[in-house]
Amino acid sequence: MQCDPVTLPMLSQATTALRSAILNCASTVVVEAGEMLFNVGDPGDALYVVDTGAIEIGVVSPDGQKYALSVMAEGDVFGEIALFDGSPRTAAATALRQSRLRRIHRSDVLNSIQAKPELALDLIQLMCVRLRWMHGLMEDEAFLPLPVRLAKRLMVLASRIGGEDGAVRISQSGLAEFVGATREGVGKILVAWRSRGWIALSRNRIEILDLKALESVAAALDA
Repeated sequence: MQCDPVTLPMLSQATTALRSAILNCASTVVVEAGEMLFNVGDPGDALYVVDTGAIEIGVVSPDGQKYALSVMAEGDVFGEIALFDGSPRTAAATALRQSRLRRIHRSDVLNSIQAKPELALDLIQLMCVRLRWMHGLMEDEAFLPLPVRLAKRLMVLASRIGGEDGAVRISQSGLAEFVGATREGVGKILVAWRSRGWIALSRNRIEILDLKALESVAAALDA
Protein backbone atom coordinates (compact mmCIF):
# COMPACT_ATOMS: atom_id res chain seq x y z
CA MET A 1 0.00 0.00 0.00
CA GLN A 2 1.29 3.47 -0.90
CA CYS A 3 0.99 6.20 1.70
CA ASP A 4 1.19 9.96 1.47
CA PRO A 5 4.60 10.73 2.96
CA VAL A 6 3.18 13.27 5.38
CA THR A 7 0.46 11.15 6.93
CA LEU A 8 0.41 7.60 8.15
CA PRO A 9 -2.63 5.99 9.84
CA MET A 10 -0.54 3.00 10.84
CA LEU A 11 -3.00 1.21 13.08
CA SER A 12 -5.45 0.79 10.20
CA GLN A 13 -2.73 -1.09 8.31
CA ALA A 14 -1.95 -3.53 11.11
CA THR A 15 -3.34 -7.07 11.01
CA THR A 16 -6.36 -7.78 13.17
CA ALA A 17 -4.27 -9.96 15.50
CA LEU A 18 -1.58 -7.30 15.98
CA ARG A 19 -4.12 -4.53 16.43
CA SER A 20 -5.90 -6.55 19.12
CA ALA A 21 -2.63 -7.36 20.87
CA ILE A 22 -1.68 -3.68 20.92
CA LEU A 23 -5.02 -2.30 22.07
CA ASN A 24 -5.83 -5.00 24.64
CA CYS A 25 -2.99 -3.89 26.90
CA ALA A 26 -3.50 -0.13 26.56
CA SER A 27 -4.08 2.46 29.24
CA THR A 28 -5.56 5.95 28.66
CA VAL A 29 -3.45 9.12 28.82
CA VAL A 30 -4.71 12.69 28.41
CA VAL A 31 -2.31 15.51 27.49
CA GLU A 32 -3.22 19.18 27.34
CA ALA A 33 -2.45 21.58 24.50
CA GLY A 34 1.23 22.52 24.57
CA GLU A 35 2.14 19.69 26.95
CA MET A 36 5.12 17.54 25.97
CA LEU A 37 4.42 13.83 26.12
CA PHE A 38 8.08 12.89 25.78
CA ASN A 39 11.31 14.55 24.69
CA VAL A 40 14.43 13.48 22.84
CA GLY A 41 16.47 11.26 25.14
CA ASP A 42 13.54 10.14 27.33
CA PRO A 43 13.20 6.39 27.91
CA GLY A 44 11.56 4.58 25.00
CA ASP A 45 9.27 2.34 27.03
CA ALA A 46 5.90 2.63 25.27
CA LEU A 47 4.08 3.32 22.04
CA TYR A 48 0.96 5.46 21.71
CA VAL A 49 -2.27 5.41 19.72
CA VAL A 50 -4.17 8.67 19.16
CA ASP A 51 -7.87 8.47 20.02
CA THR A 52 -8.61 12.21 19.77
CA GLY A 53 -6.55 15.35 19.34
CA ALA A 54 -3.27 15.94 17.55
CA ILE A 55 0.36 15.26 18.50
CA GLU A 56 3.30 16.94 16.79
CA ILE A 57 6.41 14.83 16.32
CA GLY A 58 9.58 16.88 15.90
CA VAL A 59 13.32 17.10 16.36
CA VAL A 60 15.79 19.89 17.11
CA SER A 61 19.07 20.24 15.23
CA PRO A 62 22.38 20.81 17.07
CA ASP A 63 22.14 24.53 16.25
CA GLY A 64 18.71 24.75 17.87
CA GLN A 65 16.55 24.75 14.73
CA LYS A 66 13.28 22.89 15.17
CA TYR A 67 11.90 20.59 12.47
CA ALA A 68 8.38 19.21 12.78
CA LEU A 69 8.24 15.77 11.16
CA SER A 70 4.52 15.14 11.23
CA VAL A 71 1.24 15.47 13.08
CA MET A 72 -0.32 12.33 14.51
CA ALA A 73 -4.11 12.37 14.51
CA GLU A 74 -6.92 9.89 15.21
CA GLY A 75 -5.88 6.28 14.58
CA ASP A 76 -2.17 7.02 14.26
CA VAL A 77 0.52 5.08 16.12
CA PHE A 78 3.80 6.65 17.19
CA GLY A 79 6.74 5.75 19.39
CA GLU A 80 6.69 2.18 18.08
CA ILE A 81 10.48 2.01 17.64
CA ALA A 82 10.58 1.61 21.42
CA LEU A 83 9.11 -1.88 20.98
CA PHE A 84 12.29 -3.11 19.33
CA ASP A 85 15.15 -1.87 21.49
CA GLY A 86 13.79 0.31 24.29
CA SER A 87 16.42 2.94 23.45
CA PRO A 88 15.95 6.64 24.31
CA ARG A 89 13.53 8.66 22.20
CA THR A 90 14.92 10.17 19.00
CA ALA A 91 12.14 12.76 18.64
CA ALA A 92 9.84 14.82 20.83
CA ALA A 93 6.04 14.52 21.00
CA THR A 94 3.96 17.57 21.93
CA ALA A 95 0.17 18.00 22.02
CA LEU A 96 -1.14 20.62 19.60
CA ARG A 97 -4.48 20.50 21.40
CA GLN A 98 -5.98 18.42 24.19
CA SER A 99 -5.47 14.82 23.16
CA ARG A 100 -6.56 11.43 24.48
CA LEU A 101 -4.10 8.64 23.81
CA ARG A 102 -3.75 4.97 24.50
CA ARG A 103 -0.35 4.01 25.91
CA ILE A 104 1.01 0.50 25.42
CA HIS A 105 4.10 -0.48 27.38
CA ARG A 106 6.89 -2.34 25.62
CA SER A 107 6.88 -5.18 28.15
CA ASP A 108 3.19 -5.89 27.53
CA VAL A 109 3.64 -6.11 23.76
CA LEU A 110 6.70 -8.34 24.16
CA ASN A 111 4.67 -10.66 26.37
CA SER A 112 2.00 -10.86 23.65
CA ILE A 113 4.64 -11.69 21.03
CA GLN A 114 6.11 -14.40 23.24
CA ALA A 115 2.65 -15.93 23.53
CA LYS A 116 2.03 -15.59 19.77
CA PRO A 117 5.39 -15.45 17.91
CA GLU A 118 3.65 -14.87 14.58
CA LEU A 119 2.88 -11.34 15.77
CA ALA A 120 6.59 -10.50 15.40
CA LEU A 121 6.32 -10.77 11.60
CA ASP A 122 3.21 -8.59 11.63
CA LEU A 123 5.08 -5.97 13.61
CA ILE A 124 8.07 -6.06 11.26
CA GLN A 125 5.78 -5.53 8.27
CA LEU A 126 4.19 -2.57 10.02
CA MET A 127 7.63 -1.10 10.69
CA CYS A 128 8.50 -1.44 6.99
CA VAL A 129 5.50 0.78 6.23
CA ARG A 130 6.90 3.37 8.65
CA LEU A 131 10.36 3.18 7.07
CA ARG A 132 8.90 3.80 3.62
CA TRP A 133 7.01 6.76 5.05
CA MET A 134 10.24 8.21 6.49
CA HIS A 135 11.94 7.70 3.14
CA GLY A 136 9.14 9.68 1.50
CA LEU A 137 9.70 12.55 3.91
CA MET A 138 13.40 12.64 3.11
CA GLU A 139 12.71 12.55 -0.62
CA ASP A 140 10.33 15.49 -0.31
CA GLU A 141 12.91 17.46 1.65
CA ALA A 142 15.72 16.68 -0.79
CA PHE A 143 14.02 16.99 -4.17
CA LEU A 144 10.77 18.99 -4.06
CA PRO A 145 10.73 22.78 -4.42
CA LEU A 146 9.49 24.67 -1.38
CA PRO A 147 6.11 25.65 -2.92
CA VAL A 148 5.36 21.99 -3.62
CA ARG A 149 6.31 20.89 -0.11
CA LEU A 150 4.30 23.73 1.38
CA ALA A 151 1.16 22.96 -0.63
CA LYS A 152 1.35 19.25 0.26
CA ARG A 153 1.82 19.88 3.95
CA LEU A 154 -0.85 22.56 4.16
CA MET A 155 -3.47 20.33 2.52
CA VAL A 156 -2.65 17.39 4.76
CA LEU A 157 -2.75 19.55 7.88
CA ALA A 158 -6.12 20.96 6.79
CA SER A 159 -7.54 17.47 6.31
CA ARG A 160 -6.16 16.14 9.59
CA ILE A 161 -6.30 18.97 12.12
CA GLY A 162 -8.30 21.66 10.32
CA GLY A 163 -11.42 23.07 11.91
CA GLU A 164 -14.94 22.64 10.57
CA ASP A 165 -14.22 25.54 8.22
CA GLY A 166 -11.12 23.74 6.96
CA ALA A 167 -8.77 26.33 8.43
CA VAL A 168 -5.46 25.26 9.94
CA ARG A 169 -4.63 26.99 13.19
CA ILE A 170 -0.88 27.22 12.94
CA SER A 171 1.68 30.02 12.86
CA GLN A 172 3.82 30.65 9.82
CA SER A 173 6.83 29.70 11.93
CA GLY A 174 5.15 26.43 12.84
CA LEU A 175 4.32 25.72 9.21
CA ALA A 176 7.93 26.46 8.26
CA GLU A 177 9.04 23.78 10.71
CA PHE A 178 6.91 21.23 8.90
CA VAL A 179 8.51 21.91 5.52
CA GLY A 180 12.09 22.44 6.70
CA ALA A 181 12.27 26.07 5.57
CA THR A 182 12.64 29.55 7.01
CA ARG A 183 9.66 31.54 8.18
CA GLU A 184 10.57 34.25 5.68
CA GLY A 185 10.56 31.83 2.76
CA VAL A 186 7.21 30.34 3.76
CA GLY A 187 5.72 33.76 4.44
CA LYS A 188 6.65 35.05 0.99
CA ILE A 189 4.87 32.12 -0.69
CA LEU A 190 1.79 32.41 1.52
CA VAL A 191 1.46 36.13 0.74
CA ALA A 192 1.67 35.35 -2.98
CA TRP A 193 -1.01 32.67 -2.64
CA ARG A 194 -3.21 35.08 -0.69
CA SER A 195 -2.89 37.68 -3.46
CA ARG A 196 -4.13 35.06 -5.94
CA GLY A 197 -7.13 34.24 -3.72
CA TRP A 198 -5.95 30.74 -2.92
CA ILE A 199 -5.76 31.16 0.86
CA ALA A 200 -6.80 33.54 3.62
CA LEU A 201 -4.33 34.52 6.33
CA SER A 202 -4.86 35.77 9.85
CA ARG A 203 -2.94 35.44 13.08
CA ASN A 204 -2.01 31.75 13.57
CA ARG A 205 -4.63 30.72 11.03
CA ILE A 206 -4.50 29.67 7.37
CA GLU A 207 -7.67 28.89 5.41
CA ILE A 208 -7.60 27.19 2.03
CA LEU A 209 -9.95 28.98 -0.39
CA ASP A 210 -8.92 27.33 -3.67
CA LEU A 211 -8.06 23.68 -3.09
CA LYS A 212 -7.61 22.89 -6.77
CA ALA A 213 -4.92 25.55 -7.08
CA LEU A 214 -2.95 24.05 -4.22
CA GLU A 215 -3.45 20.56 -5.65
CA SER A 216 -1.84 21.77 -8.87
CA VAL A 217 1.14 23.13 -6.96
CA ALA A 218 1.44 19.93 -4.91
CA ALA A 219 1.51 17.95 -8.15
CA ALA A 220 4.37 20.19 -9.33
CA LEU A 221 2.21 21.51 -12.18
CA ASP A 222 2.45 25.11 -11.08
CA ALA A 223 5.41 25.30 -8.68
